[in-house]
Formats: sequence, structure tokens, C-alpha cells
Amino acid sequence: MFTNKKVNVVLDETNFLIWKQQIFLTVRSHRLERLLNGTMLVPPEFIVDENGVSVINEAFEDFMAQDSALTSWLLSTISALLLPQFVGAESVAAFWRTVVQFFVNRSTTVMNLHYKLQSLRKGDDSMRVYFTHIKEICDALESCGSPMSQIELVLSVLKGLPREYQSFMELITTSPYTLSLDRIYSVLIDAETQLAGFNSHAENFPMSADVV
Repeated sequence: MFTNKKVNVVLDETNFLIWKQQIFLTVRSHRLERLLNGTMLVPPEFIVDENGVSVINEAFEDFMAQDSALTSWLLSTISALLLPQFVGAESVAAFWRTVVQFFVNRSTTVMNLHYKLQSLRKGDDSMRVYFTHIKEICDALESCGSPMSQIELVLSVLKGLPREYQSFMELITTSPYTLSLDRIYSVLIDAETQLAGFNSHAENFPMSADVV
């Protein structure tokens, strides 16, 4: 029945951890995690019956059918852009090796993700959306074995903020304590609310041209 199970996301270069969590939970719910992690032994293809004749092992055929069904379902969770990387992966074990090689061993993926993070700007996005984008990239870097330090992450967050957040940025950078990302998020959410209220007040009471 897992072949009818739909995941909420398809795998791309930025969402490996989210995708992996959904895959593991689905596979585990069908008691197939041993097939995914490679600890389930493949039964022999042939066995000798009571007459001493070599015959096809039904357990082997059942294993291959289950393995093929799971592989097919896993491939259905891959984005079209990444599917060419999985050509030739005709078993669960081969599929998982491909995933690991792609997300752990590809330095170009890590470089692209770092560049994307350095180029990210809040712009007109809400603070929640901005932080969501940052977290997606950081999760992808962690899945590639290249997690960011707390200081690097904080600097990346502040670098993408517009100028009106300058005073709040100074508050964060001059703090005697190393603020957690959750704390910085709370500070910037409050800052966004304050700035929105200030701008709304300014629009309702525009400055007269006669004021000197």
C-alpha cells in the first residue's frame, strides 16, 4: 500500500532532510526500513526441494517484487531535475547509494548552497518567509556534511536585511552574549512589527511641507 502514499515534497537540492524524514517514516510504517538501510539479506534465488531438485525460491521472488516496488515509489518522490542522477538505480540499495553520493560527496552542491545563502536577501518577503528560506539552505548544507557555525549563520541572516533594520542589527552584534538563531528570529520579528507600525503611523500623519 505504500505505493499509493504521497509525500508532501519531492526531493531537490535544498530539501533533503525534510524529504528524508518523510521517506523514513513511511518506510518504517510498512516495516521496510531493513530493506532501505541494507540490513535485510537477499534470499538465495534457487533452493533444493525435498526431491533434491533445484527450484526457484519463492522468498527470493517476493523479495525482488518488494524491492522493485519500493524502488519505483522512491523514484516517484524525486524532482524531474534530479531524476537523471538515478538512471540505473534499479534496487533500493542502489537508489540509496545514489542519494548519499549526490548529497554528501558533491562539493559543487555545497558551493552552490553557500552562494545561494550569501546572495539571499529579505527584500519584500516577510521575516517568516526570509527565515524559512535560510533554514532550507542550512538544512541542505547540513545534509551535505557542511553545517554552518552559529556565527556564520548569524552573519548571513544580518547580511540579507534591508537598511531600516540597522539599529536592530547593532543590538544583535553588540550583545555580550552569542544569541541563538531562535532568539535572533524573535528580535527581528518584533523589529518587523515595530517598523510596520511606524510606517503605518507615518502614512496616516504625513509631514507637512511647511515644517522647517
